[in-house]
Amino acid sequence: MKNLLWESLVASLQSGQCVLMLGPEIPAVKQDSDDACADTEGKSLRDLFCQKLADQLKQDNQNVGELALFAIAQQYEDSQSFSTNVLKNTAASFFRKAGGCGPGQLHMALARCPFNLVLTTCHDDLFEKALTLQGKNPSWYFYHFKGEQRENKELEGTPNPYSPAVYHLFGKFDEPNSLVLTENDLLDFYININSGHPKLPDSLRASLRNKTFLFIGFGIRHWYIRVWLKFFIRSLNISGGSVVLDSLSELKTQEREQTVLFYKRGTRIAVLDLEPLAFVQDLVEKLEDAGGYLGPGKKQIRRAQVFISYERSDEGYAKQLYDSLKHKFDPWLDRDLMQGGDEWNEEIEEKIELSDYFLVLNSKNLLKKKVGYVNKEVNMALELQKKRQRGTKFIIPILIDIIAPAEGRKDLLRFHQLPLRSTSYESDVASIVSTMYRDFQIRNR
Repeated sequence: MKNLLWESLVASLQSGQCVLMLGPEIPAVKQDSDDACADTEGKSLRDLFCQKLADQLKQDNQNVGELALFAIAQQYEDSQSFSTNVLKNTAASFFRKAGGCGPGQLHMALARCPFNLVLTTCHDDLFEKALTLQGKNPSWYFYHFKGEQRENKELEGTPNPYSPAVYHLFGKFDEPNSLVLTENDLLDFYININSGHPKLPDSLRASLRNKTFLFIGFGIRHWYIRVWLKFFIRSLNISGGSVVLDSLSELKTQEREQTVLFYKRGTRIAVLDLEPLAFVQDLVEKLEDAGGYLGPGKKQIRRAQVFISYERSDEGYAKQLYDSLKHKFDPWLDRDLMQGGDEWNEEIEEKIELSDYFLVLNSKNLLKKKVGYVNKEVNMALELQKKRQRGTKFIIPILIDIIAPAEGRKDLLRFHQLPLRSTSYESDVASIVSTMYRDFQIRNR
């Protein structure tokens, strides 16, 4: 995993700005002799519940295919021997008792992290139990996709790492009809959450604004999970700085690459092909090394990341601009910050992807540069601009040499361009700083 992503995740945890998105593929551990949990090695409660449904269907002389929850639950509900009520009540009873299981290692490792808010698609309360075992006082809420708006309660108070809020998107066992189990349930969930009938609580949406998201346990090797997850990412306008963690070792190389590309298209989500438990243990260690959670009242809006792109003949302007931006932003200039031995091509691409603003020095030198890495940088930024919502600032051309916009690169004409003149350098820099600073403050309100 790249250092920039580690640093970003640790910083967001320290400031209470990281939201955990918890999927159902989290292994549980056996706690009693309940037959449902007799063989839990590496299995989640979701897997154990699927096996329970499969066993009942086989006893009813039905053929069972893949043990995927939505498919097998749909088969169970459609069966003449069972019904919707039987399915919902069976699920509610199973998840209330947690199949005789308790929180696993991954539950406990994640519970050590300072999350204010956790969104989960799990039907059980194992993570709440893990938080309690870590000495925390969690509260929980759930989305009732078939309920009235009043049944979808607002968050109470201000969640914090010591009293985090756990929000169950797919319902909870306390209200069986809220559980999203079948393929039809999932389709109704899509429709209702997209139409806002009922809508997610306003307090929840407000708590998700401008946050970093860590997705763990979703099993994105399954296509229906990839589609659901991308739908959710787009519906919440999750714009960047977020990580989807999963082990893709079961997939062939080509499908693994296609999975990563699926999330890159139209989003700024990083997909990491790593074992979740080892990753979380490393994350906890790095967080502790960095000083841990900073505590309430010490939150700070991070400084905007600014990439400065330029043609080598304009390096003097670039260095001067870099020095002028350091007091309010975290600017990046390849000549000053590239260290010996760095994979410079990969490092530059990563910096551009993670930047909030891309400043390109638009000049006659740039226009004349027919072959050069600066062209790759600008073309990459133009592609990234397409992924942002209309009107979102990212590319900001800086006019140098006292040229008019039409004298620079033609593909930059559609962007508002700011001058940088030696005759009025201070006022021009002040305008550049003000443009980005105001925009970044608005984004982080």
